[in-house]
Amino acid sequence: MIRGILLLVLMLSMISCTTTKELTEENNIPGDGSYFTILYYGYPNTERLILAESISEKWKIKYKEAAGCAIDGKTKRKIEDKNRKTYAKIEKKYGDDWKIKYEKDIIDAGIAQADIMDILITNKTFRAEIEKNHIEIDGVDKEVWPLKESGAYQVKIYGSDEKNEKINCCTFHVNTKNKTVYLIK
Repeated sequence: MIRGILLLVLMLSMISCTTTKELTEENNIPGDGSYFTILYYGYPNTERLILAESISEKWKIKYKEAAGCAIDGKTKRKIEDKNRKTYAKIEKKYGDDWKIKYEKDIIDAGIAQADIMDILITNKTFRAEIEKNHIEIDGVDKEVWPLKESGAYQVKIYGSDEKNEKINCCTFHVNTKNKTVYLIK
């Protein structure tokens, strides 16, 4: 009996993690050939993916899940081969030290995200908007897009309700240099 239960649990965990997706042909996101696409597999580093998304416009690099938790050697080699080709194209466009510059931008994006939240948390308009939408301060999620002006960001604020459904709250223009916040909508 116990063996049967353990076998069932093992099979369910393997099935839930075994999702293999079709690899993209030219390593591009369909419909958008202007971006380089880096494929990944396994359990994603969501924080890093969020930061990478915030600088994707500058670098023209997107990430795409190619496989799930369980992956065979053949699929892994295909993904790594496609990524090697993509890295060569990125290096051709941005130079040999592109990875160092890219990592610096990822770190800077993380620091900017923390600065943005520090500024928003102390802002009365922000507090009023999240209260109006019944979002607790520790339940705030955001999407951040850098603007052309240095230190300026567009920040979309949202939260979740009891059913874990997304609640769109508002959008702000935040300047981390002079610490100003403007409600856009």
